[in-house]
Order: sequence, then C-alpha cells, then structure tokens
Amino acid sequence: MTSLKIAIVLGKFPSVSETFIVNQMVFLKQQRHAIDILCLGELNKEDRSNVLINEYKLMDNAYELKWQSMMPTNLFQRILKGFSILISSIWKRNFIDFISSLNPLKYKRTALNFNQLYQVYFNNWMGWKNYDVVHIHFADYAVSLLPNLKRYSKKIVVTFHGYDAHNFSTDYYEQLRKLDQITYTVNTNFLKKKVVNLGFPEDNIMILPASLDTELFSPNPVKNDRFELLFVGRLIELKAPLKAIKIVHRYLSTNPMVHLTIVGEGPEEAACRDYISAHGLEKNVEMFGNRTQNEIVQHLNKTDVFIFPGIIDHNGRCEAQGLVIQEAQAMKVPVVVSDVGGLPEGLIDGESGYVVKSDKIDDYAELLHKLFSDEKLKTSMGERGRLYVKEKYDTQNIGAKLLELYIE
Repeated sequence: MTSLKIAIVLGKFPSVSETFIVNQMVFLKQQRHAIDILCLGELNKEDRSNVLINEYKLMDNAYELKWQSMMPTNLFQRILKGFSILISSIWKRNFIDFISSLNPLKYKRTALNFNQLYQVYFNNWMGWKNYDVVHIHFADYAVSLLPNLKRYSKKIVVTFHGYDAHNFSTDYYEQLRKLDQITYTVNTNFLKKKVVNLGFPEDNIMILPASLDTELFSPNPVKNDRFELLFVGRLIELKAPLKAIKIVHRYLSTNPMVHLTIVGEGPEEAACRDYISAHGLEKNVEMFGNRTQNEIVQHLNKTDVFIFPGIIDHNGRCEAQGLVIQEAQAMKVPVVVSDVGGLPEGLIDGESGYVVKSDKIDDYAELLHKLFSDEKLKTSMGERGRLYVKEKYDTQNIGAKLLELYIE
C-alpha cells in the first residue's frame, strides 16, 4: 500500500479520556503512514503521560491549528513570510483571495498588519499541505473548519463521539451535510441513530468502535482477600459514579467483603466523597484520581467485576460506547453495566457480563453476588469477554477497517 499523508484533527492533545485515538495514530504509524496531529484547542507538548506518545514521537508532528499560530509575532518576519505565502498562492491558483486580503479599504487594520492574509492562509492550509486524508474527531470541530474543508478536495472522515450528536441541532450541521466528500463514523448503533436524526444519510455512516490494544490490556491477575469491584471514568453524572457507590452500599449488607475502587476525576467527586463519609463507607470504597493506561491495567488485574451503571443525565445525554467496559473484558474481568445508550452493545449479555435496567439497584446487587458465589461462572465470563474484545475491538482489526475507509 502507498504511504498516506493523514491529518488527524482534535480539540485537546493529549487527553486522558481519548487514549483510543492515540492507539489509532500508533497503528497508522506502524503501517508506515505519515500523520500530522492538528489541535484546535490545547496542545501540551510537555505531557508525555502516555508512553506511546514518546515511543512513536507523536509530538514531533503535533501542531496548533489556529491562524494566529501560523503568524509570526515579529512584524518583520510576519511580513516576510506573508509575501512568501503570497508568491506561493500564484501557483496554488488562489492568488486573488490572498491579494484581496491586503486591501486596507475593505479590511482596514487587519489588512495592514497582515492578520487578514494569515486568516486566508489558514482557510486554505489543508489543501496546501496536500493531505491524502483529513480525519476530524468530533463533528462540531468539522463545522468550525468549514471554510478550510470547502477548499479541500480529497478524502474527509468525521467521527462523532457522543456529545457532538446530542448538543447540536440539525440546523447547526446543515453546511457540513452539503460536503459530499465526507464519510462519517460512529462507535455504536445507538450513536448512528442519533446522527441519522440530525439529517445525515444513513448509508454514509460507518460503525467503527473505539478500539484498544489487547496486548497492553492482557491479564495477569492478582489474588486478593476481598471481592474487588472497579469503576473507571470521568466523574460526571451520565457515568454514574455515585450510583456505583450506592450499589456497593446496598450490597454491603449481603457481602461485607465487597470493596469498590473508583478511578477518575470530575464534578461528581465531591458528591461521591460526601456519600462515602455520610454512610461510613471509607473501608469499602476508595477513590483515586486519573491514572495512566498502565496503572488502569494494574487495577484491573486486582478486579473481580467491573461495574458501570451509566444513566441518562439531566441534559438527556448518556454513554455512547464506554470503551472502558471493553478494556475490562480484555482483562478477563466480567462487566455489569446499565441498559442505557450504547453500553449494551459492548458486551455479550449473559456470557461476558450482564446488562441491568438502569434504575434497578437491587438487580445489580443480586448479579454481583451471583458472580461472587460462582467462581466458575466468573472465570468463564472472563474468558469469553477477552475473546469477544479481541475479535471486535482490537486496534489492529479496527485500524485495518479504518484504512479501508481512507483509501476507498
């Protein structure tokens, strides 16, 4: 296969909650494709918490995608580079747009200080870089790049992740839907239905789940004396960390050996800590902050059951996929999740874990006790879960499908 030049557009990089995108980048690098990481938000080149970022030198080709970042702060250098851009535009066949940006009667001061020229340069930049593929994560970022995308004639992939299908209206995406060179991806059938409801054509939406490295998430279990439960995720309403604590509180009367570890940070942390303190659960529930992938693997090695009781939050949002439940299954840990959003699509109910009606706390407790009481069942579910995830969610398999999409 010919090496592709690929732009991957993100908001913030790196992000602790988007390690699956790093896995995707690593796969592309392993296949000898060239990638640029373009950030519309914060780019923290000092953050190397994900070891793969260092190993594959991802920061070497990471850039802020803002017109201000393309413009030198020194006025002399700005003008010098500006004239170089102007000359290059002659061969790019958009010289008129660039020379017009220097019209002081129309643009006043922004023409004289070359700000307008650099904004035009930004809007043409993707085409000038001659990328074979532009892959934009989060559809609202694609809307913000519409002037650029309208000038880019090659393959565009836009991935919806969840909030971008919930927080915006059909009208918001009207101009994006008019660009016929875009293919859309989503992580679950649940999310696909939401995107179709926004007016996007069903036959142009591909289901491509967030993936994981099943070699990294490979089990090496550690025996312990307690019945260990684990919750991992941002501590926000829709992921329901407080509900996980309430489930443990309910189950504690049946099994005093139960212990819950919560990994993550977020606005629900204070409410979780208050509940733990108010009900004397300090010995049965421990809270940690954010952890690296390797540290999460260590937690999973100590875990008997992973619990994710997601809910529909007060804004109507819920979990679209929940990659962490696939990470748990890859580690041969049975999962118990709610029936909300795309969560039920991410396991084999009754074989690699259980799906529970969201409001049935007693049902969670009963299923936890079933797994506690039957070691053979827990082991067989763990084995089935790893096989399932390796087939459906491994980065090598999902990456191959992504490449097919890039070149079709």
